[in-house]
Amino acid sequence: MVEETHIQLKLKEIRELAKKVFLANTCSTEMAEVLADVIMLCERDGPASHGLFSMYSYVGSLRNGISNGKANPVAEYPKPGVIRVDGDNGYNQFVINKFTQELVNAARETGIATLAIRNSHHIGPLRQDLEPIAKAGLVAFSCVVSKALMTSYKGNKKLFGTDPIAFACPRKGKEPVVWDMSTSSMSFMEIEVASTKNEQIQPDSAVDKYGNPTLDSVAAMDGGMLLPFAKHKGSAIAFMVELMAAGLTGGRFAFENSTSDDPDFAGANRGQTIIVMDPDIIHGPGFVDRVSEFLDAYLESTPERVPGDGRLERRQKAILDGVRVDRELLKTVQSFL
Repeated sequence: MVEETHIQLKLKEIRELAKKVFLANTCSTEMAEVLADVIMLCERDGPASHGLFSMYSYVGSLRNGISNGKANPVAEYPKPGVIRVDGDNGYNQFVINKFTQELVNAARETGIATLAIRNSHHIGPLRQDLEPIAKAGLVAFSCVVSKALMTSYKGNKKLFGTDPIAFACPRKGKEPVVWDMSTSSMSFMEIEVASTKNEQIQPDSAVDKYGNPTLDSVAAMDGGMLLPFAKHKGSAIAFMVELMAAGLTGGRFAFENSTSDDPDFAGANRGQTIIVMDPDIIHGPGFVDRVSEFLDAYLESTPERVPGDGRLERRQKAILDGVRVDRELLKTVQSFL
């Protein structure tokens, strides 16, 4: 009898496995709890490429000392509404978990507040960082830098990271509007997952190591370069992210990060900026009513869902039924124990 290629796991089982792996690989209990949540939430809401599949990157970075599993972030408060954090070479999500309530309180006091993170690392979607802020009734924007994986428009070398951005906003009667996106046409991890299955990638997503456009995911991973979405427009947004997430925070620009072909790509020191705004102060009462008016107009204009809402459909199904996990991937993750 042929063994099924996938197995159904409950979210609790995924979180427990991830926590055990992090604890077995130099993480403090507090760090392991936060990162296990990151993995579970990626499996629950997507993208799965940032869930259990990304564990090899965490473990590689922890084992070879690129990242610090026992980090003790230190904050500075140079002005009201500004929280500047040295992440002690840990993970941004750990910093965010630690300082989100302070950030929310600062925004409610001043109307707008910023969390600037340096000397830390980020693996995972940015939307997880912002959804709790929007649930608190605030509007948020974030961007983060990686190591150099993407060329600029018409460029001839890796200059940018995938340089994602994210946005979150409260709304009436439903989970917040939350979306994130890379400024590359496809995210690095989407292409990496495709390469493990020898699948083609979307047109205009990458060039091979000779600079030729390619649909071959393996060729894209073998010394190739990612391309920005929408040509010069995506390139301009990545340009902004480099300055906001690395330049502004004191982090490293993508081209300054560790060798772009290093397999521990996610071990890059990633600057991240989160900007939070209190609509009750900036707009005054009634902001969520205006949000509802806009969402109604948006949905009347298109059959497409509200950006980011795909996660809610996946979430409900995952909560009820769990998620399908590739058996070989599961064996790989278990081998990290």
